[in-house]
Amino acid sequence: MASTMTSNSRKATVAGAIGNFIEWFDYSIYGFMAVTIAAAFFPGEDPTAALLATFGVFALPVITRPLGGVVFARFGDRIGRKRTLALVLILMSLSTGSIGLIPSYAAIGVAAPLLLVVARIVQGFSAGGEYAGGAALIAESVPAKRRGLMVSLMPSSTGFGLLAGSIFAVVLAGALTPDQMQSWGWRVGFLIAIPLGVVGLYIRLRLEETASFTELAEADEVATSPVRETLRTHLADVLKVAGIALGQTVCYYVVLVYTPTFLRTELGYSQSSSLVSTSLAIAVYALTIPVAGRLSDRIGRKPLLFVGSIAMLVLIFPTFLLMQGGAHPVLVAVLQVLAGGLALGCYTGPLVCTWVELFPTRVRYTGVSLGFNLSVIASVSSPFILTWLISVTGSGLMPALYVAIAVAVSLLTLFVLPETAPALGAHDHVAPAARHRRPGAGTDSVPSHTEDAR
Repeated sequence: MASTMTSNSRKATVAGAIGNFIEWFDYSIYGFMAVTIAAAFFPGEDPTAALLATFGVFALPVITRPLGGVVFARFGDRIGRKRTLALVLILMSLSTGSIGLIPSYAAIGVAAPLLLVVARIVQGFSAGGEYAGGAALIAESVPAKRRGLMVSLMPSSTGFGLLAGSIFAVVLAGALTPDQMQSWGWRVGFLIAIPLGVVGLYIRLRLEETASFTELAEADEVATSPVRETLRTHLADVLKVAGIALGQTVCYYVVLVYTPTFLRTELGYSQSSSLVSTSLAIAVYALTIPVAGRLSDRIGRKPLLFVGSIAMLVLIFPTFLLMQGGAHPVLVAVLQVLAGGLALGCYTGPLVCTWVELFPTRVRYTGVSLGFNLSVIASVSSPFILTWLISVTGSGLMPALYVAIAVAVSLLTLFVLPETAPALGAHDHVAPAARHRRPGAGTDSVPSHTEDAR
């Protein structure tokens, strides 16, 4: 692979990130406007029950996301990254935009929440193939010496999608009356996904397939059964991906998605202060990620993963203790920036690049997808679980405990994780497929990470 960025490398980076941006823009809109959406689709006497129902629908992708991850990963490792990601983006944009068109409960009754459920299920299915595919696309299209930086733009686009959603929510909250927000304002954020999807699809269709996958296909070494092959030869790496992803995904959902609702409904902070505080944390998170990604190209992935995970553990309990104690909104913002911005950003920077470097080309999409979606099962449902736990226990420290357990799992996993950065002498899995070919090897013959490193 060339040592400098090419036009296709830059296009691949944008193409990989834009679908991720759309997905998380939607997730942020849904999370930040949960109270408004609850009133629109689940009216009732008990606001906690309505909020639980809303977060229950928010967590629905936990059911279909792993299934979508398996289905699209199979396509991605068999027919290529480009065509698979184009299909993913079409489904994601249409399902997201359709939420903005669903009439309220007052207009069509129980059909409203049922349609919302269907839209969320399709979203989850399509999202299951987005993250792993985008990461594989970028990793296989950029120079090895800049891979940490360029792949980090995937999770950074997550932060920018979340930031765009939070800013959008802040602007709407300030510009519209509560009645306007309830009647139509919340819908605009979902409808934006349609034109964004058209732009993203145009970019993805103009891409070339990655050289790594093309060479694999030309050598007739594409895996015939990627899922079975991955589980048979790379199960340990799938579990490593899930382990190191768990702390990041749970902390992300709790600190950057759930906290605005927590501050408002459980601790009595104003909507504007809770949204502004979280927006600042997300901005720092999104900007810290590429800095950490670039640094990982020079000193390795693991040092930054260790520093970030330890920092999250140290900061998470003081953050929620002071929030529960009624700290000034400015102090709340500082705490969120430290825990959800700097610490989480430092950990996330090298994380996704580590995932893709654990697998060879032929099962990369599948391996990353399986591991990542396992962690998402525990994280995407966290707003629902935490709302329920707090209502049952009455403790505002449940979010901190939930994050701490997840980060502890990731920290323990790091001790058995190999260093994957090519600059430090690790075997470079993300290389043209021909490097992995062995004389007489069939389509199911894939060297393990350990074998490759010898």
